[in-house]
Amino acid sequence: MSYLSRTAKKPLQSFSRASRVVSALCSSLVKPANVWQQQTGYLGRSLSGSAAEMPAPSVLRPIGSNRKVAPSAGDVSTLNWPLAQAVRAVDPMPETVQAWMMDFETNSPLEILDVQRSVFAAPIRTDIIHRAVTYERNMKRQGTHNSRTRSEVRGSTRKVQPQKGLGAARHGTRRAPQFVGGAKAHGPVPRSHETGLQRRVWLMALRSVLSAKYSQDQLVIVDNMDIESHRTGELFNMLKINGWIPPTASKKLPSIMLLPLMDAELSGGLRNVEIASRNIQGISLMNARDAEVYETLRHELLVIDRKALDLLQEILKPL
Repeated sequence: MSYLSRTAKKPLQSFSRASRVVSALCSSLVKPANVWQQQTGYLGRSLSGSAAEMPAPSVLRPIGSNRKVAPSAGDVSTLNWPLAQAVRAVDPMPETVQAWMMDFETNSPLEILDVQRSVFAAPIRTDIIHRAVTYERNMKRQGTHNSRTRSEVRGSTRKVQPQKGLGAARHGTRRAPQFVGGAKAHGPVPRSHETGLQRRVWLMALRSVLSAKYSQDQLVIVDNMDIESHRTGELFNMLKINGWIPPTASKKLPSIMLLPLMDAELSGGLRNVEIASRNIQGISLMNARDAEVYETLRHELLVIDRKALDLLQEILKPL
């Protein structure tokens, strides 16, 4: 026998010896099914049996142990076997959160309201807010930018110089983009900048903005916004007394968004607010039906009335 044939058989012999050792160890660990059932107290059912035929275990023990973990009794109700219904998770958080309702003229508290957690305490998604703000600002772009092309620029179309003989670059008309007063190459043209956004994404962004205002104590809920006078000075003084306008010494402009629910024909009180707030820089008035994510976000303080609160909760409630 050659040296190569002797060395080639050694790995096969060692492998067969190792396989016999492993099979011996596995056979010593495996126990018959009846022995395992006797030790654990579990009586399995066949695949053909039904759930009603499954017997209730009389004793529950951990596998490989004789210690009982449940009372040994024949009463099925004690062991809750089988389960009557599936176990469901329960949300520990309440469905509502509390907020003060203030008086618009005096900023005094009137009562505590229960508002929906899914609308005013929802997760704040900054990425969704960014998408909604980009969508709304693109919608407001006019898109009237324009530049003149070669056919629109003033000038002759004749060749400015001969093709050969001057030792200069080859040129055609003076309307070309490389000449001063020539056309604009690949310039802007009138177009629409509108982009698409799913409605449910936009609603999620508005819920995130309202939740941010609520969490940062920048949301004020009032009973109504009716005032008696339409004078700008009286409204400015009232907002300043309420603490909604920064003091004059700070030289900081107010940033207030008034968001009442307005009908087609304004009532006397809302009409006065609409007239008085026109000439106050930093104060905006918008109908709650036309609420926008960007306008709500860019103002520091958001003031809504009771009717607008009910409308927002009805529209923004998740499905």
